[in-house]
Amino acid sequence: MNPIRRPRLWARLAAATMFLIAAWVLLVPITAVYMTSDANPAPRNVSSMYSWWTTEQDLVYSDVVGVDLARLDHTYVEQDHLANGIRLGCGNVFTTGAHEQLQEPDGPQVCSGLDTPRRIIGLSLLGLGVFGLLAAVKLPARADRQSNRYRQPYSQRRLLKRGR
Repeated sequence: MNPIRRPRLWARLAAATMFLIAAWVLLVPITAVYMTSDANPAPRNVSSMYSWWTTEQDLVYSDVVGVDLARLDHTYVEQDHLANGIRLGCGNVFTTGAHEQLQEPDGPQVCSGLDTPRRIIGLSLLGLGVFGLLAAVKLPARADRQSNRYRQPYSQRRLLKRGR
């Protein structure tokens, strides 16, 4: 279907799509996954994913790179090479996660860093979607060129030219 022939329909579909994407971005909870270590307590390798149900996990593992761990044979791995992997439920844009405050000071810092862009993008899309739904009323249901006299049959056009 040509969008030029039915501008109101296509404007409403585009606005409804923006509205649904905004609802998804604003209301679906997000999970933050990041790493810390005793040597460098600042969060690093922060990533996020959308998820309905999360389990908060704290993992401790070695981030030794380039060492064959099978050949160490019970040797002591320095404390600098132990890393904490944290998976934290941050909630949606309007709420905080259930265990976000337990990870002070990293938890709220990481979650706010992930929520701020989502909030800006989501509210912008929501505003555009609402504006599009309200502005679509002003668009014509059919294009003006659909009703001009040259779309009439040839016999009627000939009568119009003769003035009858």
